This record gives sequence, C-alpha cells and structure tokens, in this order.
Amino acid sequence: MQKSNVTYLAGLIGPDVLTAIENDSLNPVFMDLQACSAIEIRYDFFEPSEWQNLSERVRKIAPHALQIGTIRLQQDGGKFSDNKAIERLALWKNILDANEVPEWLDIERNFLAQFAELKKMAAPRGVKLLVSEHNFVRIPNEMELKDYLNDLKRIKADGLKIAAMSNSESDCDRLYKFTKKNRKNFELFAAFGMGKTGKTSRLWSIKEGANLTYGAINSVEAPGQIDVITMRKALNNFEILYSQNDLMAFLSKFGQF
Repeated sequence: MQKSNVTYLAGLIGPDVLTAIENDSLNPVFMDLQACSAIEIRYDFFEPSEWQNLSERVRKIAPHALQIGTIRLQQDGGKFSDNKAIERLALWKNILDANEVPEWLDIERNFLAQFAELKKMAAPRGVKLLVSEHNFVRIPNEMELKDYLNDLKRIKADGLKIAAMSNSESDCDRLYKFTKKNRKNFELFAAFGMGKTGKTSRLWSIKEGANLTYGAINSVEAPGQIDVITMRKALNNFEILYSQNDLMAFLSKFGQF
C-alpha cells in the first residue's frame, strides 16, 4: 500500500459547526472549513436519527474535503457509550447505506474484533478503514508501538493513527522514529502527542513523514490541540521552519505558547 502524497489537515465537525454554516454561509467558521483538507465527522456528537444524512450535509458545506467518519467511544474521548460498542456495527451499516458516505471510517484498536465485519461492509462503497489508538496517559514504548504495527499489518488496515499524551519535551521522539520507519505502509498515517509538550508534534509529525494531522474548529476538543487556521498558516510556511524551535516561535506569534 502506498502512502498518499497529500497532506491532510482534519478538523472536527460537530452539531454547532454544521448548523452554524448551514444557517449562515458567511459565518466565520467557514474560514475554518476552508483551512481543512479533511473533515472528521464525529457521529457520536449527533443524534442517531441524523447519522445517515451527515456525510451528504458535510459534503455540501465542504465539498473539497476528505471525510473521515467515526463513532468515538467514551474511553477514547468520545460520547458514545463504551457499553454499547458492539452495537456500532449496525449503526455503521446504516451510515454506509446512505447516498453519501465518508471516504474513510475510523475504528479504535481495542475493537479490532469488529474490523473484519466493518471492512466487509465498507468495501462495496469504496470506503477505507483507519485504525486509531488513543492514550491519555503516556506515549507508548517501542515494544507497544511494534505490537500496534503488527496488529494493523495483520488485518491489513489502510490507515494508522496514534494520539498519545506527551509528558516531556522529548517524549514524541519515539513517535517520529516510528513514523519514519513505517509511514510507507499506510495510505493515511498520523502519529502525534497530546498535551502542552505534544503541541508542536501535531505539525512536526508532518515534517517527519506523517500525512494526516488534526486541528480545532471553533473549539478545542483534545489536549494541546491548535486551531486549524493557525495550523494551515504553519503548513503553508513549512519551507522556512527548519526546526521545532522555529515552529514553536512561529506558533507563539499566534498565542499558542
């Protein structure tokens, strides 16, 4: 599998953002959407009755953006009950039966038992699967990263995402090393730190070879997240940002540190 040459900056779409732009095409959030090359549709933020039409609604307000849909569990920072995780297969089917569907679906590593069935449902629609890992305590060690990689190779996942809490300035170095070594094995690849010391990794990970990162639209949803407008400015100036110190100085101009 070949890694995409496109760099994707993904912003999260929830009810407030979607309703705001649908009601007023001149709403300031429109600029946020334009800064994004991908949209993460957080189905768990919406009422289930809205799920089947969400992709179509998002396509109308952001036709340029790749869509990544997820029903995020509470244990991974979402709003969907962990106790109902097994019920998501039927909900995915409903989403995939719609006229418009996301190009990608995101399923957590802890639920790979559902991967084969979800892949079977997604394949006829040309939808690919991203497997995500969230750790709100620490960055995984090298052995844990290797185990994660082997799991994804075994099931032939199309994309990989790691978002883990950074607790020191050098914590994300493991993620950078992991990215450099394995980025070519996946079409989409994201690996960055959360928290204050992980903030720059949301952008520097792209320098290290990742091609997917996430920013905030309207409001911050994860520790250390940066707004998509600032992230887009940084990405557009990457040719003059030679080090992480350069990046930190650049982000400081926009009140990020």
